[in-house]
Amino acid sequence: MQSLIDMDLVVFRCAASAEKDDFGIAQYRAEALLDELITKTGCTEYRAFLTSKTNFRKTIYPEYKANRTAPKPIHLEPLRNYALEKMGAELAPEGLEADDAMGINQTDDTVIVSLDKDMLMIPGKHFSWEIKGKGWVKPDTWLEQSKIEGLRLFFEQCLKGDTSDNIKGIEKVGPKKAKTLLAECNTDQEMFNVVRAAYSNDEEFIMNASVLWIMQHEEDVWRDRYNAYIQK
Repeated sequence: MQSLIDMDLVVFRCAASAEKDDFGIAQYRAEALLDELITKTGCTEYRAFLTSKTNFRKTIYPEYKANRTAPKPIHLEPLRNYALEKMGAELAPEGLEADDAMGINQTDDTVIVSLDKDMLMIPGKHFSWEIKGKGWVKPDTWLEQSKIEGLRLFFEQCLKGDTSDNIKGIEKVGPKKAKTLLAECNTDQEMFNVVRAAYSNDEEFIMNASVLWIMQHEEDVWRDRYNAYIQK
């Protein structure tokens, strides 16, 4: 089995944890975490993806992630470069995020390794590693996601939006209401119909869905999926 590793998260967390330390500390922690993830997943191969320098989502919605104004960790860019040069990391195809690269490469013989819950819209095996906070621990977690439940998660996001990425959903629709609206849906077509009806116009729906959708194959354009749904 091959692990598909969210290297964006690995380098960011290790760089942030070493903000007051020398670069060597960030480097050591990134290498240790990568080794730990490979060991925990029991994989014989891995691919570690970093987001490309450009992002197609910002051409669709210029305010995408515009709320992330905090200074980046000082070791972040050097650690990205080190990961590419010395740790076997690779850039996602031009214009795509690491999430897309993982989604495109997910198969029956791979496991996505990430802490990002958005990745659970991708069917297949998922592993999130242990993280600790003050007085709490989130343990290692394995999950096998089905296609229909992955789509349910995606359509819930279309309804509620994603505040971390600065994506607005339907006014007054939060996580609980989003789940309720889709609770009786048994197919993705039914979910699509509910979400489309909730939006004031189709272009707003298509824009939000396009930036929320994580690609599952090359040229996986959400507008094409939208057209397929309305033709059914």
